Amino acid sequence: MALPFHLCQPGGGASCGACCGLYNFKDHSRAALTRALDRRTDTIRALPKTPEAYQGAARSLRRWDKDPMFPPVRLCPLLGFVDEERKRVGCLAHPAVTGGIDLRDCGAYDARTCQSFECPSFLWLDAPQARLVRAALPDWYRYGLVITDVEFVRGCVKLLEAELGGRADLDAIVARPEALEAARELLSLKETAPDRPRDAAIFGRFASDDLGEPTPRTIDYEGLGADAAPEDDVVLCLGYDPRRREELERARALVREKVRAVAAALARAAEGIVQLGIGAPAGA
Repeated sequence: MALPFHLCQPGGGASCGACCGLYNFKDHSRAALTRALDRRTDTIRALPKTPEAYQGAARSLRRWDKDPMFPPVRLCPLLGFVDEERKRVGCLAHPAVTGGIDLRDCGAYDARTCQSFECPSFLWLDAPQARLVRAALPDWYRYGLVITDVEFVRGCVKLLEAELGGRADLDAIVARPEALEAARELLSLKETAPDRPRDAAIFGRFASDDLGEPTPRTIDYEGLGADAAPEDDVVLCLGYDPRRREELERARALVREKVRAVAAALARAAEGIVQLGIGAPAGA
């Protein structure tokens, strides 16, 4: 089933630049990336709209792109803020931004590649999942982190369905403010989860191998003296690297708490609908 909107620029305040290498830095904190995007935006907005100017700026800006998480993954220096409020990320060389001139050949890729590329999320997320992420995270930083982590989104939905004992109506979450706020807190763990190793070469479920390529991480259950648990996929996607069983249990408990909050909010919303008589059986 085709998605109802483009994941990169879905509207509603969300946007994503992950395919341009936005998060591919060892320090991919909001503050660090905001500084990088501001620098690029200030530089490129002042330029004449010519290939020579954009190529020169791209060469100059690349000197700032140090300490990539995965060196083989390209970093495009033409990614920046595309709105005046600086709340939406995108390609500063795109014709929709330049006023009609396509300057994407001046960046890390060429215009044809940029035009045709779709990340795996286009294939692996379904429409309700995409709508939930867009509604819950109207923010460039968190939206991009989450919409590109299919295992995290699917893992959260799987845990929610286990808690509910059946299929989760994700569109109902979007429609109910209390449930949507609880879902926002769950998905926002990608930024807010505490006690994660900040100085390790870890990005979600992946680590950098000796060649700089992403390699999947696992939990050393035998070393921790622990058994596998349903929350562990999400724990790994959040970037936890537990070295003691207590660390693993704390991470699991945090995930369970947030999932149960979504389920409880849905239950309260459904109870309120029944009390109002909406959708009540005929003759009730």
